[in-house]
Amino acid sequence: MKKYLFIILSLGFILAKAQTTPTCSLDAVFIQSNKSGVYPDSATNFTTGQLNQSYIQNITIKVPKDTIQSILKICFTRFVVSTPSNVVNYGLPAGLQFASSSSVVANGNINGSPSLRFPGNANNCASIFGVPSVAGNYLLKLQVQAYGTTILSNQQCPALPNYTTGLLINTTNLNYYSINIINTTGINHYSIDKPYLISHNNNQILLQNKMQLNLTAKLFDIQGRQIKTVIIDSQESFVKINDQYNLTPGIYLLNISSQNQTWVDKFIVHP
Repeated sequence: MKKYLFIILSLGFILAKAQTTPTCSLDAVFIQSNKSGVYPDSATNFTTGQLNQSYIQNITIKVPKDTIQSILKICFTRFVVSTPSNVVNYGLPAGLQFASSSSVVANGNINGSPSLRFPGNANNCASIFGVPSVAGNYLLKLQVQAYGTTILSNQQCPALPNYTTGLLINTTNLNYYSINIINTTGINHYSIDKPYLISHNNNQILLQNKMQLNLTAKLFDIQGRQIKTVIIDSQESFVKINDQYNLTPGIYLLNISSQNQTWVDKFIVHP
């Protein structure tokens, strides 16, 4: 039960409601899966951002209906997400905020930062967005509290739980999500040259590994959704990043990393 709660309580990052909150969207693959919790998960983590550039990270949350413990069934009524008492604004980079445009409920300010309720047995989405003003790697921290009611295991939980009811079942502090904000004027440590060359003709991205390094390439769209990850061996000279993937028109970010060094390329796919 404890392990299960830890997974489903990893709801992640849904916080301040603002007038400029972007419209978030559910990740269709995650929603159709048999998993509950948050996507991206802690292994995938969040998109790297650029200093003084717009940042958006979409988050999908699946709140389960119930879970069984021995002869009892817990019917989840809500999850409350708030900043821990010793953390300022969840540890977010300056210029970024959390908010949701989906069916979540404001829960007032806790420790000076907005808190939100997420109804049980529902799918929701949220966004981390804004313009980061200070570079660095930021470890995010948040407190997630689960509320629910208990019934016998052979009984049925309501399809639409009342999010104003229920007792506190579990409190979990999450501290494994991070956002890396890169200062693009100083990320290249191989003198003035990047260790690779990028060419693209809208729907084809080709990387030349000119310094024969072990590289990791991650392709993101402007909404912060990770499209593909490619591991490049030092012996590979030319690699197709989006092989068999047709890119729609828009702005894309390509994050290239090697050991402790990172480079970011931005490019546009035209109609």
